[in-house]
Amino acid sequence: MAYHPLTNETGGTAEDRRNEADRILKIMDDADLDTLGMKQHERDFVDQMVGDSDVSPKQLFWLRDLKAKYVDNI
Repeated sequence: MAYHPLTNETGGTAEDRRNEADRILKIMDDADLDTLGMKQHERDFVDQMVGDSDVSPKQLFWLRDLKAKYVDNI
């Protein structure tokens, strides 16, 4: 049984989630988040995700949303 009902929507395994999170974080870093107008709590979350080893489905969805909000629109 899956840890979370959205696990299958995130790409599968914990390793897959970590890999996708790392890709998103790299894209966001390359976009220079300081100039994008990101709110402080969003920036704190992104900074926290850089060091986290496990990425939950909820965290991955929020990273995807932040990427869409700040990076995909520039």
